[in-house]
Amino acid sequence: MKLASVQRLAEQALAVARRFPLVLACGVISAVAGALMIDSGASEQMYVRALYASSLGLPLFAGLQYLAERHGWKGVGKLVAMLAGLALLILVYLLRPGWSDDVALSRYLQLSLGFHLFVAVGPYLGVDEKNGFWQYNMSLFLRFLIAGVFAAVLYFGLSIALLAVENLFGFDVPGKTYGRLWFTLALVFHPWFFLGGVPDDLPALDGRTAYPNGLKVFAQYILAPIVALYLGILTLYLGKILVTQVWPSGWIGWLVSCVAAAGILSLLLLYPIEEQEENRWVQTYARWFYIVLIPSIVMLLLAIWKRIDQYGVTERRYFLVGLSLWLAGIAVFFIVRRRGTIKVIPASLAVVAFLTLAGPWGAYAVSERSQVGRLEEILTRNDMLADDRIQVATEDVSFADRREISAVIRYLAETHGVAAIEPWFEGGLASVDSVSADPGPSSRADSDVRNRAIVSAMGIEYVDQWAGVTDSRFYFTASSGESPLHIAGHDFVLRDRGADSDTILVDGRTLQLEWDEETSRLELSDESGVVGSVSVLEAVEAAMAFRADSSGTGSIPARVLKSESRSARALLTMYLNSIGGTRTNEAAEGSDPVDSIDIDSFSADIFFTLFPTAADDADVIE
Repeated sequence: MKLASVQRLAEQALAVARRFPLVLACGVISAVAGALMIDSGASEQMYVRALYASSLGLPLFAGLQYLAERHGWKGVGKLVAMLAGLALLILVYLLRPGWSDDVALSRYLQLSLGFHLFVAVGPYLGVDEKNGFWQYNMSLFLRFLIAGVFAAVLYFGLSIALLAVENLFGFDVPGKTYGRLWFTLALVFHPWFFLGGVPDDLPALDGRTAYPNGLKVFAQYILAPIVALYLGILTLYLGKILVTQVWPSGWIGWLVSCVAAAGILSLLLLYPIEEQEENRWVQTYARWFYIVLIPSIVMLLLAIWKRIDQYGVTERRYFLVGLSLWLAGIAVFFIVRRRGTIKVIPASLAVVAFLTLAGPWGAYAVSERSQVGRLEEILTRNDMLADDRIQVATEDVSFADRREISAVIRYLAETHGVAAIEPWFEGGLASVDSVSADPGPSSRADSDVRNRAIVSAMGIEYVDQWAGVTDSRFYFTASSGESPLHIAGHDFVLRDRGADSDTILVDGRTLQLEWDEETSRLELSDESGVVGSVSVLEAVEAAMAFRADSSGTGSIPARVLKSESRSARALLTMYLNSIGGTRTNEAAEGSDPVDSIDIDSFSADIFFTLFPTAADDADVIE
């Protein structure tokens, strides 16, 4: 039986390979590229681009294969479709280096969403099989979940086995092995197992009546009540807005999006049984769901419009507007057509994903034009731009305008590059930008240097992203793997200490370690008073300056997260391991803000030496 089972699995795996050769090829290429990327440690090279493009080929070629099977494409027709998909992936591979990290991630999510939706709806384009469409997608959904569970169990099981071999038998298992294992299971095993269970006779699905009872329980007794609860919260919040005349919070976008997604999912899950007599309530629920959703969508659009009116269009705001308009269209469609086809949901969302990907109407072109126009308006208002040429500021520019100018330059440099504003500078930006002659987008590590140079060329002071922001959270961690730190001159160390007060014993001498919340200092005291203290704020300010200069988001070198203090009685040196808190900017009207920093938590290694005093010498003599 075991041999027969193994043989059957091998036959099924081979059948999947014959049916989906390009999908599995993309999975293998992705896994190899991911493993090589781990080995190289580089963040931008051919391995990253190969992983980026080939992983998109998984849903793309699966969708093309389903489409070809459904419509009977063979020979030349199928070959043309597959070559078109391959050409698209090659184009993505070639274009990737010209995109910033933010744009690349956003485009990847768009393409991935569009291709997955293509898998869901492609085989049923032009085919009027409502039940078959639902059964097909339910099969894909359940198979995907099962494959994910199997892959996760395999990963954790094999990882624990590797740990056991390493610890029990002394074998050296490099840490990179776990990353390679993850890429292999996620990009080879998961799609292979998933494809082994997808339907191969799509027309037969239209006659299938099987419906998992668990889905009904989940949709009717869990999803639907949660959706109703949050729709009630949104409706009450709308009433509060109408009464108080206060603009809706920006956070409303997440809530409306989640409620809409959960509500639509619950309706899709209940779709096959809504015609049954005992489930007539589903149609009433669906109609009122979309009706009640409309005011929340309007409220969301008002919140977005306020941000766009103040700060212009960015990719995130563009997508939020697009999502809101799509939700409004879906709601109106199903309000007007109670039994409208559910194919319109994935099909229309795929169209939105692809339409907003590129072109002058796309998210990236619109956002760049909006921000350049916003910058032009601010500069013109301050007499810093005339006849499309930068004029060095001769009068004081308000902090608010300097902050906005700096923010736009920072956005352009990191997201789209500065080519759009290069003609404003006499002779271009080559004489200003000492970092790169390429006006394209630069990494965050380089962009801040470019930003400061460009803004300084306008005759104003650059304002970093921290300045003028009220209640901004920060969190810093010390990087590992650096050269050893100098700790000469210290006799003792307290490892991994926090802000909690503690009593410590040093050579029979009782000392108190205390945290002064008002001054953000660690104080070391004995019975006679404070022996020495060290400021945490010095290290935080140094870390903020380092982050602003490098424009990075990763860990901070340990040498930066250092604070030292010497008194007559002690030498204290603190190296922070991690620290978090809030930075608040307060200012009188018309003046620059003044920072105040509140520390929530931190962990540090504290090195110290105690110096003898006259009293200590007297004790020794006695």
